[in-house]
Amino acid sequence: MSNLTRISGIASGMDTESLIKQMMSTKRAKADRYTQRKTKNEWLQEAYHKANKDIANFILDSRKKLGLTNYTYYGQLSTSSIDKAEWAKKAVVDKDDYFTAKATATATGEYDVKVKQLAKNATVKGHAVSDVKASDLVGGGDRTLSLEVNGKMKTVNIKGTDTIATAVKKIKEATGLNISFSKVGQTSDGKDTSALFMSSKKSGADQSIKSDDQGTLDFFNRLGVHTDNSDGSLKTGVKGQNSKIEVNGIEIENQSNEVSVNGLNLTLKKVSATVQKVSITTDTDAIFNKIKEFVDNYNKVVGDLQDKLKEKSYRDFQPLTEEQKKDMKEGDIKLWEEKAKSGLLKDSNTISSMISKIRSGLYEGVKGSGSMYELGITTGSYKNGAKLEINESKLKEAIAKDPQKVLDTLFKAPEDISNYKIRSTDSAATVARKKAGLKAQREDTGVFVRMMGDMADGMESIAKEAGAGKDSSLLKDVRSNILAEIVSGKSAIEQDTRIIEKRLELENRRLNSYESALWKKFSDMEKAMQRLQSQSGWISQQFGGK
Repeated sequence: MSNLTRISGIASGMDTESLIKQMMSTKRAKADRYTQRKTKNEWLQEAYHKANKDIANFILDSRKKLGLTNYTYYGQLSTSSIDKAEWAKKAVVDKDDYFTAKATATATGEYDVKVKQLAKNATVKGHAVSDVKASDLVGGGDRTLSLEVNGKMKTVNIKGTDTIATAVKKIKEATGLNISFSKVGQTSDGKDTSALFMSSKKSGADQSIKSDDQGTLDFFNRLGVHTDNSDGSLKTGVKGQNSKIEVNGIEIENQSNEVSVNGLNLTLKKVSATVQKVSITTDTDAIFNKIKEFVDNYNKVVGDLQDKLKEKSYRDFQPLTEEQKKDMKEGDIKLWEEKAKSGLLKDSNTISSMISKIRSGLYEGVKGSGSMYELGITTGSYKNGAKLEINESKLKEAIAKDPQKVLDTLFKAPEDISNYKIRSTDSAATVARKKAGLKAQREDTGVFVRMMGDMADGMESIAKEAGAGKDSSLLKDVRSNILAEIVSGKSAIEQDTRIIEKRLELENRRLNSYESALWKKFSDMEKAMQRLQSQSGWISQQFGGK
């Protein structure tokens, strides 16, 4: 905007400002179109980013609900991922007082289980003490404690100014042990008593805590810890313990109370004197419900995307300028913008290509397993696009007949895709070999796993079109390298927006120059009229004086 001094209607009586505003409004049409295009690009980015967020949430939620949590850098499931899922089969225990049991997809038959010993942490326990002062622990000066944790020496520097709380915190940070010194009761004369508890982070026979440093032993002795040479003291060392169970007559030892045997996951609770029987059965209802839930959630995401592709576009409703909004009510602005935002993703090549690839993949069978259609899951008519329909009786029949085939057909995972990552330095023969490997890998991938991979590919294409957006971390949770080729500010929409911004800047400069020229003309006219009026007044005064 020019700093030109403006003279508005002093001599002429005209509303110069309104006149210039009217004259400028027609000239601003081009700048307004640029502003509207920029706004539309921003809305389009938001629409694409929401689509990516919805897809990412679907994939991540599905992985969690299905128990498919083991992924590579390239977003692939581990080959045994579905085999570890705990919803396909049920483990029924005669009496769960001693342990609980969950069956994975690979568990079969019956098991006789007896808990002979629980796993324990290496634990140091102090007896209750009262009137312990921080200064008593180190004798008023500084001290270095030496603790051997799991065979490795750890040192802790305690200062005379440390409180018991800060000393305990230092021990925890330096050793990695669990440690606390807290109130446990009162003496008969009303004094508070506290006790120290210190243990290894993990359980198992390889866990140990020990110290043969007398200063360290004195420190812990003042906190009520047993430190003499008898068994189980800090001086001789305390050790953890492995769990021991007997499964079908075979003894199994483990560092933890979480034990996995042939697809059976046990959580040990207490030692049992008798054998407990565990029976494994296929949970047909659970498998059906998991598949139906997946399909319902998938249909919602894909259905929303397909609706966006067909959403009506109102060409007469362009983004409002700030000037236009001034003369409108808030409710009217909201209704207008709803129309203006409608159809932003209509006929989007990026989204339609993704859906087309997904639908094509649904038709492909899975090597060594079968096809989705054999299970009663179909895409229906072409109008359904990539949405799925379930023939419930047929799917339940397939699950009852061969549950493993159903799981493999839908959720089988291939080998790591990184083996076939094509690089710019690869020879033509290597590229051909890797492409063949990718094709074979796709044929060996379960339909739903393949579908989620195609959706992740679509998310990457959307990011190239519209940028990563504020939910970039969510995209990376789906596939760590999904944004590897995405350069900030270089997406197609972002580059187009920059071009628009440059043109808008030039147009605004032109308008400012034009407006300044108008003001100069009107100001010059006002000055001329002032001079004329001044001269007329003088002449009139002269004649009037005669």
